[in-house]
Amino acid sequence: MRIPKTAIRTAWRADWLIEFSIALIALAFLAREIIFAVVGAGILLVLASLGILFHRRLEILRRELGIVERLPKARTFLGDSIEGELTIRNGSRLAARILAVRPVVEEGLSVKLSPSFDQVLRPDTASSSKFEITSLKSGRFRISGFTLAFTDSRGLFTGEVNYEQADWVEVYPSVRTKVPITPLRLYGGGPETFRKGPGGMDYAGVRQYVPGDEYHRVEWKATARLRTLMVKEFHPETQTTLQILIDAGKTMRQQSYVGTRLDEALAVAQLLIESAIGSGNRVGIWVYNETEIIRTIEPAIAEEQLVSLRGLAPALRTRAPSTENATRVPPPRASTRGMPEFPHGGRVTMFLRSLSAKLRLGYPKTGVYKALGEAAKTGLEEFFIIFTDLQVNNAALLEAISIQRQRFRIIVAQIGAAWRLSLGLEGAYREYQKNSQIIQRLQHFGLTTFDLRSERLVENITREIVRSGLVASA
Repeated sequence: MRIPKTAIRTAWRADWLIEFSIALIALAFLAREIIFAVVGAGILLVLASLGILFHRRLEILRRELGIVERLPKARTFLGDSIEGELTIRNGSRLAARILAVRPVVEEGLSVKLSPSFDQVLRPDTASSSKFEITSLKSGRFRISGFTLAFTDSRGLFTGEVNYEQADWVEVYPSVRTKVPITPLRLYGGGPETFRKGPGGMDYAGVRQYVPGDEYHRVEWKATARLRTLMVKEFHPETQTTLQILIDAGKTMRQQSYVGTRLDEALAVAQLLIESAIGSGNRVGIWVYNETEIIRTIEPAIAEEQLVSLRGLAPALRTRAPSTENATRVPPPRASTRGMPEFPHGGRVTMFLRSLSAKLRLGYPKTGVYKALGEAAKTGLEEFFIIFTDLQVNNAALLEAISIQRQRFRIIVAQIGAAWRLSLGLEGAYREYQKNSQIIQRLQHFGLTTFDLRSERLVENITREIVRSGLVASA
């Protein structure tokens, strides 16, 4: 939650304390106990005082903290990188706990720090980190400055301070012949790759071999007669509908292995649709963000959906992310056991139950809940594949899945896990712990959840579809 007219946000600990104090004040009104109101008001007063102190600390750091950027060169060729050094000097008498340093650069330019800043900077000390500038296209790009994210010692508040710079980087077209690395090539695809979907056991004829076909399906007599490699074609035994749900929220716009997480999700979706070509299966595409469904492509044959997805991808990449905040995950329901023994316990019990019910009303307002619910209305025999980074609205995802998982098969494929992209070992371990808890919750619902490296993701999803029995292999 952002504090009005400031650059300060409350962390999850502060949010819980605020909600707890408000609940105490409401409990005092219902139970007519002044002690609850005193405790709740006291917590709010302490938080307000700590917030004011943190705001003053940020103002001091804004004036006393210095950033020095050193670039040995400002020109490079496409595909090469420029290495520089960033130094942060704390000239104040206060210790600064830095969470992260984010470069402010033009679109098309990527800056990575090694190691990333996540440390306490003592008074009159400095800390340096090397950074690498890369670009996927040529042109002249500006480095506008850096944004430093701070937190207080208790982890209750976070704030940002912007430092302006005026540097330019020129990227010239490469003079070398090099095949560019794109999200599609990263996940095993490309113009020369065509993944053939599994068929059934009924013989349908022969067709020309394409990369990705299994060698045991080669028809040698037709190959010898036509003097070109031919393979057997089979009719699918069972036809189903593959519903592909793509998260296009704000966090999916962050940098991943190659491009953004959204770029990689679109690449995997394209490869899966290519796998379904010729199998007779229908494919539906649903694109959503934090609060709404962005685009719906009703189920149709894979050939048509492949063309639709290729036309949709550029519009999604240039679309500005939603400025609305993602729906917060509600706290666990409070236990009401033993409440009737206290004075006015019945009223308190009714209040807590109604509060829990109201908190759950936020789920249907999320994009993933709407997309999963709308996609479930289109057919009976369906297979859902959800591409998301599992950063926001996980509780709403679980709520939507708990309603639909008895009727459909659901796969959750994580794109661009934060722990895989973390540069520091300690930061990677913290992100891995948080990510493991989320995946365990999904698996507790009986879902198939993939958090794999890019080259194995498409292969495992296809194998899971075949293993489920909805589509039979040849």
